[in-house]
Amino acid sequence: MVDTVTSASSTAATESESESATGGGEGLFGCSGAMCTFVVVSQTLDDRVDVFGVEGDSHLRARISLDLKPDPSGLQVAGNLLDEPYGIDIHGDELRVLIGHYPDTERGSLLVLPETLFTDLEAGSVVGTSEFFDGVDFVAGARGVELDRREAIFALSHSSGKMLVGVFANDLRASEWPNTSELLIVDPTALGGAEIGAFDLGGLDVPCQGAWGMVAVDDPKEPGRVALACDGSDSVAILNLPDLSGMTATDAAGAISGCGVRLLDGGWTTRFLAPDGAGGALAIQSQLVSGPRFWRISGSCGAAPASESVAEDFGALRVLSEAVLVEGGSEPTWLVAGGVPNSGIYVVRGADPQLCGRVSGLDGAFTPAGGSANAPYALALADDGVHLAIGSGPPSNPESAEGRGQVHWATLDTSSSGECKIVVTELVELSKELFVDTDPNTWTRAPNVLKIVERTGDGA
Repeated sequence: MVDTVTSASSTAATESESESATGGGEGLFGCSGAMCTFVVVSQTLDDRVDVFGVEGDSHLRARISLDLKPDPSGLQVAGNLLDEPYGIDIHGDELRVLIGHYPDTERGSLLVLPETLFTDLEAGSVVGTSEFFDGVDFVAGARGVELDRREAIFALSHSSGKMLVGVFANDLRASEWPNTSELLIVDPTALGGAEIGAFDLGGLDVPCQGAWGMVAVDDPKEPGRVALACDGSDSVAILNLPDLSGMTATDAAGAISGCGVRLLDGGWTTRFLAPDGAGGALAIQSQLVSGPRFWRISGSCGAAPASESVAEDFGALRVLSEAVLVEGGSEPTWLVAGGVPNSGIYVVRGADPQLCGRVSGLDGAFTPAGGSANAPYALALADDGVHLAIGSGPPSNPESAEGRGQVHWATLDTSSSGECKIVVTELVELSKELFVDTDPNTWTRAPNVLKIVERTGDGA
């Protein structure tokens, strides 16, 4: 069975990793057909990872509880009870999840769950934390790797089995984020125990504070160059990596080099990036008092601001979130999630990038039955370039919201992308009718990280 993974949040766009594994039609990603597609979602405020199957009529495969510091209320807002699952990596037969607040809010961890835990899984099941954690230790083959950093939550995969982990290094609730960040090289499979190498982003020519989004800008399977959006310093960092396959994590971190470039400061958020298909990145800045700004960032930290970031028809738009690269080349095309005040998915196009269109076919999609309108946040594009996973949630104060967020699977017609027109021809709400107000295991307040997993199965 072949396993292909495409991720969102920190990895976005056409980035994917492929690895070989064995298995059948049972288990978390078991596939009895010729090909099966799954969407893995970090429910970052609900201490849970959800797995949806795209095919068929019943989409929920499993809900995996990661409530390691139990909160029976489900709110996860009192004290340090939020564990905060975030970045996801799938390598071989392991599901790896970065946990931002375990064992506590100042020290995150990597949780490694073998797929053997889910061999007898029934579709739609809730996998309780007790299946792999006894309250003190991880059991049944599960492993915890303490990263000993604050908000080490942004993940990129590597075909070597090592992980790239971006460390935010600040208190998300604070008004300023002055601490410089790190990039970790984590090898969960190193002999004698997991190995962690660290590169200090404070040593760059423009120190990176509060690193948020992270993308590979060259080879998504074996990244040799990554870009990080540094929200605390309103800058972008470009890092050049060695070949991780033949090095220890410590040696690899010691061989990293890089540079930084400062963007607009003063009231801007600098959180989201996407590769541009040419070895650089599209950087996005947003603020509430004026429209968003786009930048093309080269692999050597050259920064070119867009001459007109937003077309006149979309001048009221303010807040943008994650972006994915749909088409590279001399006139690249991206999709970006838009929130306040007009929720939707927007088209950004051009060597001199401009937000020039809105994806059609999504009218009413982000208002669930019985609930208020959600705002798209997380995007993941499948390797075929025409299937898009979308995570949407409350546009403000999600921690106090009801929990009627959504996960969608969209089929795209990109034939007119050169005219800034992309159409959703088929839309499936994977999370439809799953919300129960009295059951925290069904709440969806912040589906902020998505991965698409494609597997060939027994029917191939």
